[in-house]
Order: sequence, then structure tokens, then C-alpha cells
Amino acid sequence: MRITDRYICWQVLYGTIFGVSLLTAVLILGQLFQKIRPLLVEQAAPLELIGQFILLIVPYSLMFTLPWGFLVATLLSFGRLSRHSELLSLRMAGLSLTRVALPTLLMGAGLSFFCWWLAGTAAPHAKGASRDLIYEAVKKNPRKLIEPGVVISRFQDQRVYAEGKNEDGVINGLHIYVFDSDDRDAGLETYMYADLVDLYVNEEQKQLRLKLTNPFIEVIPDEEGAAPIPIQADEMEPVLIDFSATNRKKTKPSGITNAAAPARILESRERQEIARRELAGETPPRPAGLPAGSDYEPEVDENGETMPIQLTPGRIDELKQAIRKENRFQKSMNIELHKRRSLSLACFAFAVIGIPLGISPRRRENSNGFLLSLLIAATYFGCLIFAEELENASLTTIFGVLWFPNLLCLGLGIWLFRRASFR
Repeated sequence: MRITDRYICWQVLYGTIFGVSLLTAVLILGQLFQKIRPLLVEQAAPLELIGQFILLIVPYSLMFTLPWGFLVATLLSFGRLSRHSELLSLRMAGLSLTRVALPTLLMGAGLSFFCWWLAGTAAPHAKGASRDLIYEAVKKNPRKLIEPGVVISRFQDQRVYAEGKNEDGVINGLHIYVFDSDDRDAGLETYMYADLVDLYVNEEQKQLRLKLTNPFIEVIPDEEGAAPIPIQADEMEPVLIDFSATNRKKTKPSGITNAAAPARILESRERQEIARRELAGETPPRPAGLPAGSDYEPEVDENGETMPIQLTPGRIDELKQAIRKENRFQKSMNIELHKRRSLSLACFAFAVIGIPLGISPRRRENSNGFLLSLLIAATYFGCLIFAEELENASLTTIFGVLWFPNLLCLGLGIWLFRRASFR
């Protein structure tokens, strides 16, 4: 039986390696031109830097290509066993279908644990390392990031347009639009214009900054119908890109590891509770513009007594917005964790449904195996993408959509497995 187990394992393993390699190469090419081209390729980055970036994309790509490649290998391997009557010989030797499929099921379980590590540890670390890699590329020649005559949207929550550039790389006539988010319906917060602009990298803080000469700024109030607030200055140095690893507030849930997720959710709940208590009057109010939970020294009068601070309407809006922000973060973090768990279980679920579908007597050609795997994978990953679009839905609905593909594969696979076992 050990010979049979090794034979089936090698068949599935070889097919998985081939399928994953091919699918990963295709996915990496797409990621390469989508993410790295604006910051590296256009800046004539060395091949060594591009090679390092490709290696950092691999963990994220494997999260999707490993389950798909394993499904293809399972379908083709058991289809070959069935077509060559090898499976029939094993059944006639007294082995049940469950015993024959056991090595593949164990392999699927092992790959599921590996995918959990990829999604929750390797991919977030690689995402952080890619930021440092892009920072090194930007540091070498930051002036190539902005080309005149093109609306640039690669910067977070910003749109940038330059009218021209001289021979030294100094920009003439720069327009900057700062939005409250990257969404399509995002609201404009600030508009900036400067006659002369130079880009430089602050290596101490790991920030790409703009040096604006004679800037004109308009701040858009939150109140509807309120006129913009104009500001004129001699010089300004706003941050264009923050590469600092300490900029944790802007870290997306996809960049947080499984080990750090509980602590980040707890910190968010504590900030939310502090804001709620201040809003309810359970704690003394703080000055406007101060983040909830941050330290500050209250002002004192001539007698050394603390001067009272009124809870202004602006401060109330800030606290309500802070509570909503923490709610969104906690919801996104919980969705991300369930997405990782669901995606990690895909390998085992694909093994359960792939084995009986592979030995189906109606399937006689390898091309059908590829088409079947494409249909299953498209349905599976389509549900994950659909769940991400349900921003306004309840957590129960989103979790149901995330786990539906696994439950469907496991339920249908077990039913087909039982039918095949008694055939």
C-alpha cells in the first residue's frame, strides 16, 4: 500500500507543481505591470530590484494559484487513474475509494495549513517589504514620479497634475487635489497650487516630500454650502508618500498578520471606547483636532487650576467620525480574517470535490479537466470577490458569502464521493 500511496502522491504533487508554476507566472506578470511599472519600470530601475519585487509578489500569488493548481492536479491525476483502469484494479484488490484518496486528502489538508501561513504571515510581511523596496527605487530618482501633462492618481487619496518641468527636473505649475478617500465618490478636502515644485526624499522619516514655492491652498469645509478657506504661504513641504513603517494608522487589514490582528482590533476598540465616553460626557472633553486617546496637557489659569474645555459641535463631529472609522476598521479586519480562513480551506475542499469529479466516467479527455477546474475556481474566487464588494452588508451576510464556496464544495464533494464509493 505504501507503493500505491507514493505513486498517487507523486502524481498529484507533480501536477500541482506544474500547475502552480504556470498560474503563478501569469499572475506575477499581471501584478508586475500593474504595481511596479509606475514606480520602477518608468524610472529605469535595475533588474536586480525588479527581481526582488517579483519574489515579494510570490507569497500573495500563491494564495490563489496553489488551490487552483492543486485542483487541476487532482482532477487530472484521478481522471488518469480511472481512464487507465488503475483505480479499478485497486478497488478489486480490496481497497476502498476512501483509502485510495487518503494521501490526496492529507495533502490537501497540509496545503490548507500552508495557505493559512501564506495569507496570514508571509503575504503581509512581503507587502511591507515591497514598500521598502519601492522606497529605495524612489530615493534614487524621485523627480521622475511626476511627468507634466498627465493626471497622476498613483498617490494615496491624491490627484496630481503638473503643467511643465524644466531641465533640472523642477516642476512648474503643480495642481494637487487631496480627497478624503480613494473611492469614486470621495469628497475633496484640499486643493493646492504652486508655481515651482521640487521633489526630495526625507531619509530620516522615510517620506517623499514636495517643496512648494509660493503655494496657494484652499481648504474645503465639511459644511455644505460653506465657502473654501484660502491660505497663502511662502513655502510648504507636504508629504506625498509616507514609506515609514511606523505609519500604522493607514495600514490596511491585508497588511496585518494573523498574530498582530487581535492586538490591533483591541487597540481599535479601546480608542472607540475612549471616544464614546468623551462623547457621552463620562470623561472631560478634549480640544478639537486631538485624536481620541492621545495625551495632552490641559491649560491652567493664573491660580494653577485646569481651564475647562467645552464640547464644541466640531469636536462632537470628530468623535462621531472617529467611532465610525474604528467600526469600519474592525469590520474590515474581521472580514479579512474570515477571508483568509476560507481561502486556506480551499485546498482541502478542492480535494474533496476534485477526487469524485476526476473519476467520473463521463470525463474522458484532459481538456475537460482544465475546463472543470476553471469553472470551479472561477465560482470559488468569484464569491470571494463578491464578498469584498458587499461593504454595506451585515457581517453575517458577508461571512455567509465567504464560506459558501467551501460549504458547497465540501457538501457536493461528500455526496459525489459516496456515490462513487458504491458504484
